[in-house]
Amino acid sequence: MLNMMIGFFKDLWKYREKVKKQDKWMQKYIAKNNYALNPSWMMSTNLKIWLSEMEATFSKRFCPCFEPSSDAELNKKMMCPCEYVEDEIKEYGTCHCALFGRADLDKAGWKSSSKRLMSEYQVPLNLKDGVLDTRGKPLDHRRNLPIPDAMHQLKATLNSYTGDSLKMIVSTEQEVQNLQKIASFRGFGCESTNHSDYHEVTLQLK
Repeated sequence: MLNMMIGFFKDLWKYREKVKKQDKWMQKYIAKNNYALNPSWMMSTNLKIWLSEMEATFSKRFCPCFEPSSDAELNKKMMCPCEYVEDEIKEYGTCHCALFGRADLDKAGWKSSSKRLMSEYQVPLNLKDGVLDTRGKPLDHRRNLPIPDAMHQLKATLNSYTGDSLKMIVSTEQEVQNLQKIASFRGFGCESTNHSDYHEVTLQLK
């Protein structure tokens, strides 16, 4: 938890100007659509940081909950605010990320949606002896993408991982390409090997 808090404030300082820009368009968006932002400062700020990092890594403002897919049309739909906002607000009271929600959503409703989101991503990692197998996660029923995906499993691993290198097992070539972009952005070395039914990506972290 301490490492996560330190990382949060480091990222907030790093992206402070971009976070302000994210907030400006969000305020206009919620006013136009009669929505509200997550009232938790920590939660909403964290999502603004993740949006800023997605934009810096992939050159587009992808939804922070999902890494880019191999489907160009789906990727267009996942630009924040994504095309699933209205349906998800009807289902959960908030969008999937728990960033935008109904204007009349009470504190308990926001808390419930945030808890739902955390339960999807805070799952045990299949990490053993420096190998992180990201496969086999459940799929989101709207996007047909895994939760958590390889990108989020990597983020969770880096919160406490102390090794010099990390090998990741992924299912698709798109996940390899995403990890290569993440590695380039973070300054990690990156090598990949393709197998018949999976891919190996080795990240040099130090």
